[in-house]
Amino acid sequence: MKDGFGSFPRLCRFYSAMKINIISAISVALVLSACGPGKGVKNSSETKNTPEATLPTGPDSDSIGVLAAVNGQMITLDHEGASTVKLAAGRTVFQAYGDVLAEAPLTPGARVAFKFRKIGDAWELTQLTAR
Repeated sequence: MKDGFGSFPRLCRFYSAMKINIISAISVALVLSACGPGKGVKNSSETKNTPEATLPTGPDSDSIGVLAAVNGQMITLDHEGASTVKLAAGRTVFQAYGDVLAEAPLTPGARVAFKFRKIGDAWELTQLTAR
């Protein structure tokens, strides 16, 4: 019996070759997808611009002041300063996180007592309460 492919053994060889081609194509696709785009090698200019995690560089200090402004997690305080960390009296912007902001008075003009620490070149509030 003949059809478009010729004889039955020829048809079997055709399907066998197709199976091998399909398995090869799937294998190549899997290998290439596992490689992915990757991050590549960083050059020295990219490594310099990467921010590093900063750790507290001093002890917690406390002071009192008046809340001047709230801008997201940035709190501006007019304060009396703290001699333990050489922070002069004046206006300073502090970073504050959710745990501190949750119970803090956030109305500008509110008198507050606060605890803070130096993180790198910035100041971070660790406690902010009404006074």
